[in-house]
Amino acid sequence: MDDYISKIVQLRPLMTQARIEETFPREKWSEHSRGGKFGVQFGFGPSANNDPSGIASDHIVEKIDFRSPFPGSISLYGFAIGMARSDADSEIARLGLATMEITHPDVRYLTGNTDEGFEIMLMFRKDSLEQLTICQLGHSRIIDARQAFWKERSEKEQKRRELASAWKHISADDDTMLLTWAKHCQPWDDYSPSEFVRYANWLRQADPDQRHAAALNWNWDYGLAPLLWITRREDCDLATALHVFFGSSPEFYLQFEGDRSRVAEKQSDLTTFDMMMDIKARIERGFYRRSAIEFDLSRNVEIISRYKPTPGQLAAVLPANLQTSGAGRRIERENRFAGLDIPAFGIN
Repeated sequence: MDDYISKIVQLRPLMTQARIEETFPREKWSEHSRGGKFGVQFGFGPSANNDPSGIASDHIVEKIDFRSPFPGSISLYGFAIGMARSDADSEIARLGLATMEITHPDVRYLTGNTDEGFEIMLMFRKDSLEQLTICQLGHSRIIDARQAFWKERSEKEQKRRELASAWKHISADDDTMLLTWAKHCQPWDDYSPSEFVRYANWLRQADPDQRHAAALNWNWDYGLAPLLWITRREDCDLATALHVFFGSSPEFYLQFEGDRSRVAEKQSDLTTFDMMMDIKARIERGFYRRSAIEFDLSRNVEIISRYKPTPGQLAAVLPANLQTSGAGRRIERENRFAGLDIPAFGIN
């Protein structure tokens, strides 16, 4: 233990992680827990993307905390763990340490700088020194800047999420809903919203067969707005609507028997459920008059049967007038969407 303590007292902020690992070899972790067994804890800086400077400091020690069981016989800058406040007053005065805002009646924090230029913070509990922290110079200012940076980033992300979800609250105008989604869709940083706008504009002028191919090829991770827009068109083919309906995993929703409030207990986003039930209602009232594309639901029906649904569950989820097959033009990935012309977009 004495060997470790003699090395610990030489450690200071701005040393590298490699230097710390020289003191605390990984193969001897059980002996030291990288200082933890002696009441020592190291604070490293953040990665580059978490610092306003854009510079990584996650390999640099920014602060060192000392607390029990660090030996009270060892003095650091004239202070020792467990010492009485009255014994520390003369050194506190010499360094000009200032008392921080009081947050607990039994706890006092004092902060200032050492003669070496490091920040030092003392934490007294009931007039006994419980923790001593040595930090890089300007650490408080650096932390304040990081917290401001993190707050601003969080607020921007929240705003981005709000804009990305705004389309979900537009029900009166399908075109506005689709374009609002497109203008703010950026699932990954290397995808430009302009590509989604281009896609939405193409979709609005595509014919029913092209829209069917678009539905077959759609990545649902990008959002459901295009599928909602497609299935709300009066010339949407029945096969397209059924593809989207069964793509919504109706087998999962059998358990809820059509009760939206029960679904909400399991899922925070009800967009998929609402879309599925909207398509069900449209099928039942004969909304999809076009049926020119081939479809075969035998596999989908077989999947549903595996869940052994009750008649009530089936009635609540599946359209009452469900057709399990239909003749027409065969449009599938396997036949390259029957040769339909679908432009290439910068999304996939």
